[in-house]
Amino acid sequence: MKNKAVILAALLTISNVYSSEIDPFNNRSTPLEDSLTAVNTKANSLMKEALSELNEKNHSCSEKKLYKKMRKVFRNQYTSTFGKWIVKTDTLDKMTTNTSESIYKEFKWYQAIIPGLWAKINDPAGQIINVGGVLVGTDKFEHFSGSGYLYFKKYYLKGKTLEDAMNIGYKAETGIMGATMTGVMSFGDMVANFNGMRFWNTMLGKNVDVLTKEEVSPYLSCVDNKWEIQREVDFSEYIDHAWDEGINCSWMRTESLLRKVKDRIQEYNDKTGENLGCPLNVEALEKDGEKYKDLPIQIINYDGLQALKSMKD
Repeated sequence: MKNKAVILAALLTISNVYSSEIDPFNNRSTPLEDSLTAVNTKANSLMKEALSELNEKNHSCSEKKLYKKMRKVFRNQYTSTFGKWIVKTDTLDKMTTNTSESIYKEFKWYQAIIPGLWAKINDPAGQIINVGGVLVGTDKFEHFSGSGYLYFKKYYLKGKTLEDAMNIGYKAETGIMGATMTGVMSFGDMVANFNGMRFWNTMLGKNVDVLTKEEVSPYLSCVDNKWEIQREVDFSEYIDHAWDEGINCSWMRTESLLRKVKDRIQEYNDKTGENLGCPLNVEALEKDGEKYKDLPIQIINYDGLQALKSMKD
């Protein structure tokens, strides 16, 4: 009984961390209003509020206090205000596909417990929004804010290699945080992680941008022992089509899961008369993927839907 209780507790904990995978294919043609302005406005409003609270406490521009406070704003959908807002707000035009109708519909619990069991009990399917003309899963923002900070901390604050930092996301996607529990390794998640590192570096702009190799104009600076906003956050600086899992295709953990996904896409095509495949836009993938070509870990998938197990063999 004790072991069963431990396992149950672990599953409940995991279920609170994971959401089911975004389906970038179903209802792809549904028009969505551009949410870029709304997302930028909310992020900047929350940042302004956080800085006001910090300055009131007179921390004399403590960077440690700053990052701690900003992590309460930008982290994930469970512990941060921006993350919760992205997921819960009804002010953004969103498209939802429940797991019971998605390309992951046929996943069994013993193959991928999140879409195969948890999502079917309490479907927490993520949603898709249009950000500057890019279709982005709401889950990408917690990758951007949360995992992006871990990359930033490893690479910029601790001085480890870029590969060390990017390995955080790669290990998560190929391990229990990704393919093991969800059956999916998302390249889009890793692109969001990487750009989150750039975002956190731009907060104070103390280092050159890891992608452009150029100095960055910071969002914040310390003036007379108070934090001041120098410029506003604009997510269009970070979001591109490589965030879109319909373009930067994911890998399934096994050949069996891959077949299930391909069968579901074909079923959808037969039903709608569409001809969806992955990547949905080769030109956009090649254009936006070019900027990431020299990284130590590949986060652009030019091979389409594949099985992680067979690619490793």
